[in-house]
Amino acid sequence: MKTMIEVDLPTGVSKAEAEGAVKRAFDPDWIGNWWHISDVHSCANDFEDDDAHDLTDEEAREVLRLMERHHDSEVGLNWGVIDSWIDHVKGLRKEIA
Repeated sequence: MKTMIEVDLPTGVSKAEAEGAVKRAFDPDWIGNWWHISDVHSCANDFEDDDAHDLTDEEAREVLRLMERHHDSEVGLNWGVIDSWIDHVKGLRKEIA
């Protein structure tokens, strides 16, 4: 069965990338581990360090991009990995300031 879905692609996402993602999402031979910026914000709000509490949405997206780009299959994607990348992004913020 085929169906047509209309969606606005985010900037930088090609039609082929989107089609591949949709196919993988519904193919029983694939599994996915989905994280959202709200997960990153939730994790940042648990930090004792107040600098993490004001993480912007763009910084949260950067955490997700870094998690994906530097994914280590031996470690996986988990709250500890998010914590580490939040620390990294906060460090970048201090370098720029």
